[in-house]
Amino acid sequence: MKKGRIMSKTAVLFRSKYGATKEYSLQLGRSIQAEVVENYGLTPELVKDFDVLILAGGVYAGKINGLDFLKRNYPELQGKRIAVLAIGAAPDSDENTESLYKGNLKGKLENIPLFYARGAFDKDSLSSMDKLLFSMVKKAAEKEKPEKRTPLETVILETEEAVSWVDFSSLDSLIDFARQGM
Repeated sequence: MKKGRIMSKTAVLFRSKYGATKEYSLQLGRSIQAEVVENYGLTPELVKDFDVLILAGGVYAGKINGLDFLKRNYPELQGKRIAVLAIGAAPDSDENTESLYKGNLKGKLENIPLFYARGAFDKDSLSSMDKLLFSMVKKAAEKEKPEKRTPLETVILETEEAVSWVDFSSLDSLIDFARQGM
């Protein structure tokens, strides 16, 4: 993981709150020989020499962490191959990916490919705010009929112990995307 000016052709820019996104980002970087950089305080100047940018972020309340860099700087990033990797607790499904896409990659970002990988969940490690949100979602899900629950609500209701669903094979299609730009 590097800090400062970045010089390779491909970069994985990540923002990780609880660790699964960092884990995936480091593995992805090794797989495609990319620079792996935390997505805090980045500027277009720091990534100007890249041909391929992969932004990785955890999913919190339906939003992909770290997309603010892309939204804010998209005009300066034109001409680069860009992809987004979302890491979440919900099972991987077309419905989940479509929902994330519609909620995060709108307008000028609508042609950016979105990839999804399942992360990890440990309610004991949640921040106070996330514990509150978790509690609210769990209470609402308990009132829903099982057939009406979202996949994430089902996970929340069924997961009592810390669990990791990290599976590096879920990066295969993103690795193929990145290698096309090499």
